[in-house]
Amino acid sequence: MDVLADTLRQIRNTKEVVRSGDLVKASNAEFVVIKCDPPQGCLGMDTDFFVDGAPVICFQKIQFSAWGPTEFSSEQLFNEYVRPYFKGEYAPYSPDAKRVRLLYAGQVVKVGDVWLQVEATEPTGLGLVSTDTEIFANWDSTPEFEKVHILPFMDTLPRAYEYELFGDYLKPYLVANPHRKYQANEFFTYQGVQFKVVACEPDTVARIGKSTTIFCEGQLQPSLRNLLPPNLMSQVAQLPQGLQMLLLSSERSTREVEEMLNQRRGLFPQTIEEIERFDWPPPHGHAQQTCMVCLEDFELAMPCRRLPCQHVFHQKCIDEWLRRCTDCPICKANVDRAMRNY
Repeated sequence: MDVLADTLRQIRNTKEVVRSGDLVKASNAEFVVIKCDPPQGCLGMDTDFFVDGAPVICFQKIQFSAWGPTEFSSEQLFNEYVRPYFKGEYAPYSPDAKRVRLLYAGQVVKVGDVWLQVEATEPTGLGLVSTDTEIFANWDSTPEFEKVHILPFMDTLPRAYEYELFGDYLKPYLVANPHRKYQANEFFTYQGVQFKVVACEPDTVARIGKSTTIFCEGQLQPSLRNLLPPNLMSQVAQLPQGLQMLLLSSERSTREVEEMLNQRRGLFPQTIEEIERFDWPPPHGHAQQTCMVCLEDFELAMPCRRLPCQHVFHQKCIDEWLRRCTDCPICKANVDRAMRNY
């Protein structure tokens, strides 16, 4: 502030209008107005100043993606939309510049009827485009959904007042995030209400546009199946059916399921090898006829294991389970403790 004091005092005395992106030069140093409240105005005696934060970067490279009603080639996109965006008072930074556009990865701006999103910058952070910055622009061909079904979790809905789900929550979020891409089983939250994309057509990554039919009838229970994000659900879907049921019907948290899927909560291989193994039927008879991991009946000469709690499973099935979890799938007895006698 000591460096800026004289310059800010001069700006205040001349009633110069200040807004985001303005460059302020003081004592051989250069500053940029990151944000002001209201968006533009004059400095006054009661104006609060903040100078904390990382320095603004001059980008070496910046990558834009674009989408809109009409598709353009990269050359058309650059000449008709990107280049004009950095013209006039917002021309790329140079020693004579008075105002710049501040940009960051993920930022979305609208130029005419086209949306531009900053996909990546080098280096990363809040920065500006200079005359030396390499600018890249590509058209984003992500489609729009024809239909999408979005439901709220019932335990996140307001109870103290009446509301209209689409008008009060869903529509404002979609209007504020026109650039966002969605896929089935994805989550988002608006004003404390958590939503899930339960179905979409086509079943791919896409945007919700003006022509998309949106359904929001119904509510979701906060069950484990509904709470798992898409990446975990795809991992669960690759497991045997019985193992899927065991995981999704449990009272485990999503973090515990993730750790199980990544094999961070199971037994060591040497411990699993110590568990009794035999070829069906068991040597002393057994009433259990079905493996509760794959839900298939035991067949003659099939390799099996008997846990310390006496429950029997196919060897392949229970080994897969025990690599992820230390408990018996049926009675929840801790196999590790039983094997170590503690």
